Amino acid sequence: MTAALWACSASPVENVIEWQTLGNESDSTGNFYVQRFKVVAGEPFERLAFCQFKREMQVVDSRDTIIELLPGYFAIASPRFAQASPGDTIVVDLRTRGAMLHASYAPDGMHLVIGGKPVEARNVVHPITEYPSQWRPAGEGAKDGMIYGPEAYDINDSLRSAERPGPYAAIPTPKSVRLTGAIVDAPRAFSFHTIEDARLDYYKALVREDSVVVYTNSRRPAIVRAVLERRIAETADARGKVPEAVIEDWADLPYRGLMIDVARNFTGIKEMRKIIALMSRYGLNVLHFHLGDDEGWRLELPALPELTAIGSRRGYATSDEVPFLKQIYSGNGKPDASTPANGFYTADEFTDLLRYADSLGVAVIPEFDSPGHSRAAIMSMEHRFRTTGDASLRLIEPGDTSNFTSAQAFHDNVMNPALEGPYKFWGIVLGELKALYARAGVELPAVHIGGDEVARGAWNGSPAARRLMAESGMTDQKQLHAHFVERVAALAAERGLKIAGWQEIALDHSQEYNQHVLPVMAAVNCWTNAGDKGSRIAAAGYPLILSNVDYLYFDQTPSSHPEEPGLVWGGLVDEFRPFHATIDRLCPGNEDVQKHVAGISAHLFAETIRSDAMVERYLFPRLLGLAERAHNVRPTISDSAYFGAITAEMDRWATEDVNFNLRQPGIRLGAEGKIEMNEAYGGRGEIRYTLDGTDPTSDSPLYTAPVSAAGAREVRARLFYGPARSVVSILYL
Repeated sequence: MTAALWACSASPVENVIEWQTLGNESDSTGNFYVQRFKVVAGEPFERLAFCQFKREMQVVDSRDTIIELLPGYFAIASPRFAQASPGDTIVVDLRTRGAMLHASYAPDGMHLVIGGKPVEARNVVHPITEYPSQWRPAGEGAKDGMIYGPEAYDINDSLRSAERPGPYAAIPTPKSVRLTGAIVDAPRAFSFHTIEDARLDYYKALVREDSVVVYTNSRRPAIVRAVLERRIAETADARGKVPEAVIEDWADLPYRGLMIDVARNFTGIKEMRKIIALMSRYGLNVLHFHLGDDEGWRLELPALPELTAIGSRRGYATSDEVPFLKQIYSGNGKPDASTPANGFYTADEFTDLLRYADSLGVAVIPEFDSPGHSRAAIMSMEHRFRTTGDASLRLIEPGDTSNFTSAQAFHDNVMNPALEGPYKFWGIVLGELKALYARAGVELPAVHIGGDEVARGAWNGSPAARRLMAESGMTDQKQLHAHFVERVAALAAERGLKIAGWQEIALDHSQEYNQHVLPVMAAVNCWTNAGDKGSRIAAAGYPLILSNVDYLYFDQTPSSHPEEPGLVWGGLVDEFRPFHATIDRLCPGNEDVQKHVAGISAHLFAETIRSDAMVERYLFPRLLGLAERAHNVRPTISDSAYFGAITAEMDRWATEDVNFNLRQPGIRLGAEGKIEMNEAYGGRGEIRYTLDGTDPTSDSPLYTAPVSAAGAREVRARLFYGPARSVVSILYL
């Protein structure tokens, strides 16, 4: 940032907040880093507010005060803010516990507060790759996550593949392709014949000179036709010629899913339609739509307008008695549609989306997490109570003194199973959902009720919970949780609906519980297999959906590079992890156990998502690995063939303006002291580089041949291809 940016001028001063980390350090108290905020404002202000994953923070200047407005949303107050003149630079330093190792843990949504109201400011966030101590943990022997140029060079050489899918064999790989010899014009006419076959979505297609003859058991021949048209189009050469062939295929799993979280940060209708179309292209048939969580409720239900009037908006607030939720993850402090913090689908938009998904063979399972992860619903119903006096839909108990902390550090995000309000609430929600699907003319396959991560001790201070436990002979709160699931399952059954949930609702419950819940359960997502949880769920007879975090959570970063977006708590999930998510690895056991594996699903949670382009970058190319394993539960093609298939698909994504993750270019000092660079994709994209230590842009010099290293101390390179760009590679000379 140049000094000129911060200088006063005769024109109005722009509000700017600049952030950078000053590097990782350690002392006798442990590891820490100092993060620095530089503020320039056009007028005196009261607070600097920002979103950031919760960590212990202390102000360096004793005149400043840090305030936690919500776990993940903070404000700094200081008398210095009111004393500054327009255009002055005010520096605020925070000593922060731990180490800053990934860019996704930097602050976001930085804004000012003036007159008690949020005021936008231009955010300038420095990369954490400006100098090594920013990404290197302090302490001798600490692991450095940076993937340097020479290492990337070797990785790219090891991955690059000349293999491409054979005729009609693009991912997901069909079970059988037999070429019959002749080369013909790509046929356009189709004839369909219904047959009996126990295999899922089975078809046998005879590709001939004049037509494609299809024998299938599918109730949706239009979907089969779309699959075959894609395979023919991708096989055709430049003259439009294809080989005659017999293609035989079926899916191994009925549930081939992708979960998209729009509660944490919102993704609009246009992008969701694009995602659904891409799901259908690669044979996925279930959109697990995460619409309600602590941080947002994203679907309009006419009977409960508060859910979106309150629960779909986030902004600056010092209490919960405002007509929106407190800011978290992203935003600018304003509860409007200008950031992904805010937004919802109207009932009309949702029904249109259901029809569109159905036309492409994609079923939609809506999820509203409960009884934990329910802060948005709880605060919406509390607002309803305050404004109408109707206490019948309150989801928490007045006077409850329970003291708990959820996985995301909330203290007020759990519905109370001992009250009637949650069941009246769920009855209305289920009825509204059933009506929306009926209006769309689309089947509602299940309603996902969540059921995960209820904090220990969530109801310890609830008089109602103690009474219910005493009356029912319950000895622990796990039974209270089970009581909630049983009652919601019964509400669903009364309406002819199925439910789905996370692994907690199917593990370690009584036989009586299983007898009540199992008949209503359509799917159980197992997100961790510690202690063979997946196998235990399947052995109990529940329809298991393989959802393991370390293979299938697409919000996890694909590499340890400090600027690669994503979380790290579940491990690195690169493009090979979903491809390796075989049934024997994720649900070890015999045939009697594995027959209860109903599906597989990848999951994209949205804490770190800020745009449609980021959604796509997280999904691709990993979606191809998911598609392959959803269609074929055991190994099919080699890693090399898989990477070749990814390489082939990149051309299509670039042409269609689909963003995707690119591996970083390699840099090494080669023969005669010249700098050599490479990429993993066999000549796709452009490598741009710099020799002055700055990060390359699309206007930086293009690498075409080895470059002289004379006078250079540091080389940086980035790969660009269509809308995609890689993180930066670094070589120190």
